[in-house]
Amino acid sequence: MGHTDPAWSRRDFLKTTGIAAAGLAAGPIIAACGGSPAANPTPATAGAIPKARAGAQIRLLQWVSFVPAADDEIRRQAKEFSDANNVQVTIETVTGDQLQPKTAAAVEAGSGPDIIQMQYGWPHLYDTACMDVTDLVNILKGKLGTVNQVNDAFCKANGKYLAVPYCQVPNAWTYRTDLWQQAGLTNFFSTWDELASNGKQLKSKNLPPIAVSLGHAYGDAITMWYPVLWDFGGREVSSDGKHVTINSKETLDAVNWAIDTWKSGAISQNTLSWLDPDNNQAYHSGLITGTLNGASIYIKEVYTTATNHKFAPVTNNAAMPKGRQGASTLNLIFNHAVMKWSSEAETAKAFLLYLMDQTNYTKWLNASVGYNAGPFKALSNADVFQQDAKLKPFLDVVGAGKWPGWPAQPSKATAQSQVQFVVVDMFAKAVTSGDAKSAISDAEQKLKRIYELPS
Repeated sequence: MGHTDPAWSRRDFLKTTGIAAAGLAAGPIIAACGGSPAANPTPATAGAIPKARAGAQIRLLQWVSFVPAADDEIRRQAKEFSDANNVQVTIETVTGDQLQPKTAAAVEAGSGPDIIQMQYGWPHLYDTACMDVTDLVNILKGKLGTVNQVNDAFCKANGKYLAVPYCQVPNAWTYRTDLWQQAGLTNFFSTWDELASNGKQLKSKNLPPIAVSLGHAYGDAITMWYPVLWDFGGREVSSDGKHVTINSKETLDAVNWAIDTWKSGAISQNTLSWLDPDNNQAYHSGLITGTLNGASIYIKEVYTTATNHKFAPVTNNAAMPKGRQGASTLNLIFNHAVMKWSSEAETAKAFLLYLMDQTNYTKWLNASVGYNAGPFKALSNADVFQQDAKLKPFLDVVGAGKWPGWPAQPSKATAQSQVQFVVVDMFAKAVTSGDAKSAISDAEQKLKRIYELPS
């Protein structure tokens, strides 16, 4: 992926950044409460390459990837970084569901991991705890090119980068071609209305259903129901982020579509409590025909032996459908924030720079087998995307994604709405009650408390 700048040869890079020894056990995330955060050392000169301090110890808190090989690779790189210099990097992993409460607890305590992997717009939500890393991002831009607009918007608050762009987990539909054919269906649905029609056809043949989460799934539910809202023309807030606009005819159309699709059995009615692992497990168990997901279902069937390739020959992927006002995508996004309480900020920055080195990052991308996509132009895709045409629907959405709260720019309020699952809960309440207007009104009141009556 491009040439290596002579000034940043791998040998010089390792010497310049310093590198750290990896303690890989997932120890306690939060130190005991009390006391003041450790004082930050004198920062490096603006624009200077950060250097690891010999003897430093840092921790990075991240989620457990749905592709274990990706986590193995980051641990390998942490050890490589460690062994090259006398420091210790500990990679702490928690499930994606635990990441938000662990992050909130660390911010509340004013202590914890030096680096936290943040979903979506969390750098805006926790802006007072995130260090300004604009100099570091500018270094990476100089090496790797422009930043994807979604990662950029999530990382930048008030003109400053509060996190380093890390990756996207692009979403598409994974489905069973054999069951599709048994239902008499030839093409995968390309509109939301076709989804409803195809789902009814599957039900009429007593075949496993299409299934999508209506629970508090940080990935699957968020990435499903926001696009449904947008594709019917609904918006939760005005473009300036000041006025709640959820109560509209367009939102009513989206919610009524969901109610009709649910009641007809076109989508499974057993997903109200589903978290992100549940649709994966259901697919591998043969309980569903199709679902919206990252590439992990496909990867597990095709590229690992975990399922003995049970459905590998009949598993395919397809793009997001269109609505009456176009097609929208929302991908799961991760970025890395260096926390203000860290007493080893320079070492933390040096480690992040190391992870984003083009050679290292490409190894991590390839280990993830198409599950992740890079945030910088030079890191846009893994080799496997060029080798496996069935992964193309995931690659195609990397540059097209929106964010929770769109068309408003990411902010503390949009992040609050996302972590509270206001939009997802609106759809869940509507399908279970059958009362679209009440569900929308409830969401409207919640959103007004977030956007119009900030505490």
